[in-house]
Amino acid sequence: MHLFNATFHNENTNISKSTVHKTIRRFEETGSIKNHPKTGRPAKATNSEKSLDVLQSFVENPHSSTRKTTAEHQIDQKSVCKILKQNKFHPYNIHLVQELNEDDFDRRLQFCELMMERADAEPDFSNHVVFSDEATFQLNGYVNRHNCRFWSDTNPHWMLEFHTQYPEKVNVWVGILNDTLIGPFFIGRNLNAEIYENMLRNQIVPAIRAIVGADIENTWF
Repeated sequence: MHLFNATFHNENTNISKSTVHKTIRRFEETGSIKNHPKTGRPAKATNSEKSLDVLQSFVENPHSSTRKTTAEHQIDQKSVCKILKQNKFHPYNIHLVQELNEDDFDRRLQFCELMMERADAEPDFSNHVVFSDEATFQLNGYVNRHNCRFWSDTNPHWMLEFHTQYPEKVNVWVGILNDTLIGPFFIGRNLNAEIYENMLRNQIVPAIRAIVGADIENTWF
């Protein structure tokens, strides 16, 4: 009880001993901390016992929603939102990140160290670097981050790795060199080493050469 009050300190949600005892007894009798299902219209409730039930639901399952919690505890959605707000719970959206292989971390560290050394030696080094990226756009679906929310009193920084090898997709390459955009270039099929090399030779390198001319030997890409 003391730990809960210290963690979710709020003058409107001070959990009493009787609330804790009732919750423990309910768990021992039913195997759940949730109240017995009730019929009728959901009631407004933000008392300490209901607050404990609501907060415990989101602690156990941060993926839950206010609508689902409303149905589980038979209280109105406005009360659920009020309890979460009083205890400084916020909905955090998921972040998509590129899936990495085991060796990628060492290679990225080595590259960063090399770039830092060159930048120290040549102040304008970054002006000769083509910063580029590839992205794969799925044509048969997408990840809706709005539906991937996590309720918590602190930002958990949860991330979702997404794979890029799926059918019905288009690959896009784009680069930037000293404030000049290069591309974008599109590949409407699976990207492999041979196709990527062909794109470098016949599209990317000529585009860079058109920008820097003879200075392409000093350009990093």
